[in-house]
Amino acid sequence: AYDMLLPIKNIFNEQYARDISNKVQATVKSKQKAGEFIGAFTSYGYKKSPANKNKLVIDEYASEVVKRVFTMYAQGIGKQSIAKILNAEGILCPSEYKKLNGENYKNCNRLEKTSYWTYSTIKVMLQNELYIGNMVQGKYGSVSYKTKQNKPRPKDTWYRVEGTHEAIIDRELWNRVQD
Repeated sequence: AYDMLLPIKNIFNEQYARDISNKVQATVKSKQKAGEFIGAFTSYGYKKSPANKNKLVIDEYASEVVKRVFTMYAQGIGKQSIAKILNAEGILCPSEYKKLNGENYKNCNRLEKTSYWTYSTIKVMLQNELYIGNMVQGKYGSVSYKTKQNKPRPKDTWYRVEGTHEAIIDRELWNRVQD
């Protein structure tokens, strides 16, 4: 008789898992729409507020490097040259800086054993609206909780909230860099 109930038990377990998954997704979307930070790791230049893990505060040291990168680019220095300058000065790249600060961060896009600034790192930084105080989330996602692979989502589906945290870069510098 117990064996006959097993398929019913499995159906209830699957439904329960689906319900929990839907509730978690709804909570995440709600926080994203409200402009709360929900990631595990912040972008270089910011850290999580000790009082509220969903709020970003400026990391004084890293934010100075971010300002310098934007300023150099606005002055006409190329992305590759900026990376070379930072490397020559011994400034830790974002992933190494996070490790130094005790974060268990791994960059899956990074080449094995590279611990330096790259063109790609500079390019992503210069396009990140986070630095002007805007929270942009939901750029990537998976179709199902069963697939671990995240894929880019269309821009019109991103959650974008302006003025959620203190900006590192002012609008004038941002606009010059984007131009």
